[in-house]
Amino acid sequence: MRLIGILAIGAVFWLAGCGGDSPKQPAWFGKNAQSEAFMIGFGSAKTLDAAKARALSDISNQLSVQVTSQFKSHTQRQDSHITHSASNEVKLDTAGIELSDVSYVKDEFKDNQYFVQAQIPKASLIKQFQNSFNKEYGTLNFNRMSQCNSISIKDKTRLAYALDKLGLYGMLLHSLGVNTRDLSTLEDTLSKNSPLPTARLQIQGAAGDIVAAELEKELGEFYNFDAEAENVINVKLKMNLVNGNTIKADAIMTIYDCRKNAVFTTSVSNTHQGNNIDNSLSFTAKRIGVQLYKKLEEWVEG
Repeated sequence: MRLIGILAIGAVFWLAGCGGDSPKQPAWFGKNAQSEAFMIGFGSAKTLDAAKARALSDISNQLSVQVTSQFKSHTQRQDSHITHSASNEVKLDTAGIELSDVSYVKDEFKDNQYFVQAQIPKASLIKQFQNSFNKEYGTLNFNRMSQCNSISIKDKTRLAYALDKLGLYGMLLHSLGVNTRDLSTLEDTLSKNSPLPTARLQIQGAAGDIVAAELEKELGEFYNFDAEAENVINVKLKMNLVNGNTIKADAIMTIYDCRKNAVFTTSVSNTHQGNNIDNSLSFTAKRIGVQLYKKLEEWVEG
């Protein structure tokens, strides 16, 4: 019988109900758990469904132990990349990975308890994890990232997320005896752009010096500013005194990569009437900074 189980089934299922006298187990239960072709798990409970769930949990726990072990050896070899790999140890329970092709090859009711043996072909797991690895690998824009030492904040965020998942799938595959693509080039790219990529801030237009401080504060959440950086954030400002102390401001922000290709463009505007010109300028500068921050945040998360 084939069922689909969620890898995230916690060890709590296995531990629940262990109090009291232990029931007498069948002779086959817990025996011959090692196999070249299958991952094998055992479970027992008061109901058949619960016993099956615990047998599946036993398999997922075995994978988790193997991945955790590899994670620790990986961090010992790759100290410089611990920051973006550290979540792999616990991510096995939250990655939403499904175990398919599950067969329950033995079950027995004994001493008011159900006992179950489950197995999954290792070939099925390898195929599933390999497909997931390749799919995640294919989402990365290698052409753009390979052209510049400093990448955009969107590419950096996407790369960090992808490396977490690639590392997890890679260790799952390695635990099953399969090697995957070398990720060292991607890890180096992420390392060079951590904690944030660099950019050169250019502001064109009147009152640029007033707005610059606000933009450096707001956009500094996404980039480290460097006058020699390859990435350029260009902000074109247009400020008009409408009447009295009312100022209308328009800003167009464009982010360029090292090859002067525009990777993101957006625009914002704000109109404010303050008690005086200085007050209006200060408020408008803050609003422009906050609005551009939100636009950049939406782009990164989109």
